[in-house]
Amino acid sequence: MSKLNRKNLLWEGSRMFLPEHRRALLKQRKEATRLTPPTLDEQQWEIIRYLIQEAIEQEQPIVATYVCAYEIAHFCGFVDKVEEMDKYIQLSNGTKIQKIPFHLLMDVAWP
Repeated sequence: MSKLNRKNLLWEGSRMFLPEHRRALLKQRKEATRLTPPTLDEQQWEIIRYLIQEAIEQEQPIVATYVCAYEIAHFCGFVDKVEEMDKYIQLSNGTKIQKIPFHLLMDVAWP
């Protein structure tokens, strides 16, 4: 006759999560993957300002790389406006308009 190893088997079948606990656990896991935008130095900001100014003067599109909550996003479009007071840049590509706050901006480049 085999000997049963019933360490915690008595309670294994009735193990469950309350819905509130499950939501809290999923929220905690999601928050662990949240991205924080990098801090750009003055030289990087100078390059970004230059490329934005050139895009406005030459009416050319740019590709903006910025941080969303949980991923790095890219948006290609023409510069509609740069709001120094509200600290955002507005890009559009025909059908879509995107406002990107300066503190989330990572890079600007030509397409």
